[in-house]
Amino acid sequence: MPETIEQGPRAGSHWPAEDETYADPTSGARVRRLTSYPEVGDYHLYFTEDGWYDGGRRLLFRSDRDGSRQLYSIDLTSGLITQVTDIEGFRGGTAIDHDAERVYFWVGDRLVSLDLGTLRVEDVHYEVPDGWNGGSLDVNADGSRLYVAIGEDVEVPERDDKLSGTFEAAPNTRILSVPTDGGEPERLREVDVWASSHVNASPTRPELFTYCEEGPWDAVENRIWTVDAETGDTWKVREVPEEGGVGHEYWMQDGERVGYHGSLKDPQGRERVDDPDPFIGSSRYDDTDRRETALPDELYALTHTHANSPEMLVCDGTFEEVPHSLLYRWDEDAGEYEGPRILATHDWDHRGPHPHSRFSPDGSHVLFDSARYDGSSNLYLAEVPEFEELPEYESD
Repeated sequence: MPETIEQGPRAGSHWPAEDETYADPTSGARVRRLTSYPEVGDYHLYFTEDGWYDGGRRLLFRSDRDGSRQLYSIDLTSGLITQVTDIEGFRGGTAIDHDAERVYFWVGDRLVSLDLGTLRVEDVHYEVPDGWNGGSLDVNADGSRLYVAIGEDVEVPERDDKLSGTFEAAPNTRILSVPTDGGEPERLREVDVWASSHVNASPTRPELFTYCEEGPWDAVENRIWTVDAETGDTWKVREVPEEGGVGHEYWMQDGERVGYHGSLKDPQGRERVDDPDPFIGSSRYDDTDRRETALPDELYALTHTHANSPEMLVCDGTFEEVPHSLLYRWDEDAGEYEGPRILATHDWDHRGPHPHSRFSPDGSHVLFDSARYDGSSNLYLAEVPEFEELPEYESD
């Protein structure tokens, strides 16, 4: 790969608006389908990443519409779609520095940054050494460093369950601090487990990030770990019984709380149990001040959850059984959560994308992916009405 990475001719090209607004068939909430390009996949960034930028006027997303996976943006006022990247070897792992209007991602084995205003590739910040694979990354709160996971290249045992196979291979994982203005990477953490898939930086505390031990949730020692990059202190977050599991962790907007969901029994549904005891909630990064509520038993497998603050939570539901995004609201007087209530219908099934429901930065909308329009993934924004206006979800 050359020292500099150039954009191809399609960077900056436009697609006309593809959006349509409708009333959700279950809740009546106002929903805007943002994309409808035929027979390709459009996906918002992973739910842990805030894809809104340009003062909230634009939303970054991923699409296959040009024949390869690239980054695009939507003008949320006009609906106009712009191709952001046209780069051979684009591999994703996207992280946005919202103050600098800069996005970081992998191109092959190189970690690069791109200016979201000019669409020019600015720098190559890091190159993965031979025998290693670039994994998850995030930019810290002040934009001074990238937290980057790399995993040892190991042979994964052949088996039906890739998650278990990679877990059993136990690749050595290193988590690095890479200065964004140049300089040598610093090794912050090294573990002999698969831990290169979910690195998330606190949005307000430059020194804090989380990573996870990946694998079947009931098999890992502890899924969620917080690290202070300045002191080296490390905390376990939300330990559960050996037969349970917790995960799909993310930071809330205050940069102090970590959200998650889990189950106290068989969390990923390999052997369906009658009483899985699923829950949703958050704690401070040091595993204090937990605020949680039980989920209906049918929501314990594969769902994702998100919140800007502990006052309002959104949950994906599950495929086929609960094809809705659900809301919970904190009742301060009662000291517990109300809900769930149905916000939006995504008709999630085994063939469709995970909705990965997440709130907009101001909490006025929930963004999710769905194949309900034409069988291919599209982006949807559901307005969040008053909680009392939404229908209650009735558990079986």
